Amino acid sequence: MIKLIRRNLLRNKRRTFLTMASLAMALFILSLLGVVNDAMDFADEAASPDRLVVRNAISLTFPLPESYEARLRSIEHVVEVSPQNWFQGVYKDQRPENFFPRFTIDPNTFRTVFYEYEWDEAEWEAFASQRTAFAAGRALAEDQGWAIGDTIGIQGDIYPINVELELRAVFDYEDEAQERQIFFHRRYVEEAMNNPGQNGTYWLLLDDPDATPAVIAAAEAMFENSDNQVRAETAEAFAASFTEMLGNFRLFFLVIGMGIVFSIFSITAVTMAMAARERTTEVSVLRTLGFRRNQVIGIVLGESLTVGVFGSLLGIGIASVLLRGLTPILDQMGFGFGGFGLDPQTAATAVAVGIAIGLLSGVFPAVAAARLKIVDGLRRL
Repeated sequence: MIKLIRRNLLRNKRRTFLTMASLAMALFILSLLGVVNDAMDFADEAASPDRLVVRNAISLTFPLPESYEARLRSIEHVVEVSPQNWFQGVYKDQRPENFFPRFTIDPNTFRTVFYEYEWDEAEWEAFASQRTAFAAGRALAEDQGWAIGDTIGIQGDIYPINVELELRAVFDYEDEAQERQIFFHRRYVEEAMNNPGQNGTYWLLLDDPDATPAVIAAAEAMFENSDNQVRAETAEAFAASFTEMLGNFRLFFLVIGMGIVFSIFSITAVTMAMAARERTTEVSVLRTLGFRRNQVIGIVLGESLTVGVFGSLLGIGIASVLLRGLTPILDQMGFGFGGFGLDPQTAATAVAVGIAIGLLSGVFPAVAAARLKIVDGLRRL
């Protein structure tokens, strides 16, 4: 039977290859969608449960007054408040390898709120005491070839100023993707901008994660009647809001995935039906030679199952290679997810889908071939 299956598959090599290739492409896309979905989950799960973010209720593009910091600190269960601003700007040029997150921070409060970062104490002191200093993640510093004492220039875009910064500290983080960003003093930018006294976000560290609902309610009520109302949310919700800006990605991915599976299933089923119909006489001859119905079914199903297995393995292989090459690029651009990669569960799901498509697409042709009367098949000789 195995020899017959192999010979039948190789009889029309072009059709077999194209069927496998189409199935591989479908499962590659499904694998990619699964990886992106897992990456979203990773980003949400990585957020600390004891931190809140306070931002303008209208949009992140609208800043909040500097005076809000002290008022937020007065809320019960708030241990510390640290302002943070997205500076953006251009380093050298617009090439992806030169794009990385650039934030302005307050060194007096940053380490308390963002306690996961690991610092050399001497380097931290040098960074905190120098207004024009910046701190970089170790992965980014190694990629850029920076060393302590090096100076870089960033051309402003959101902020209409150019800054000259000296590297005074290199930090470590458990997730290497978080090491591909830099921090520098917000006071430096404030002075260059003639002290507008504004911040994009305030990050709150709580002494009790269970107090989150109460702190959120208190923060929003505190500025309810002000010109700059706020929205307080967990760090997880803040991370998720960036994908929500572009709509419901998860539903979008599900619809695309189901559409792909249905389309490829239809193509594979039609292909297998054509192959079985072309061999009507051959099946009748096999039956005449003593092959039983279940053996005929096994041959046809074996062909479709082989197409499904090899197609799924090919799709997973393409996804694995592409993601392995894509991950460093995303990390360098500051879009690393930490867990971004083809995990065993996603790969196993893709293989299972490929096998299911292979079996289901071969069931009807196999049954039709087995039920064919020998006399009817031989009439086509």
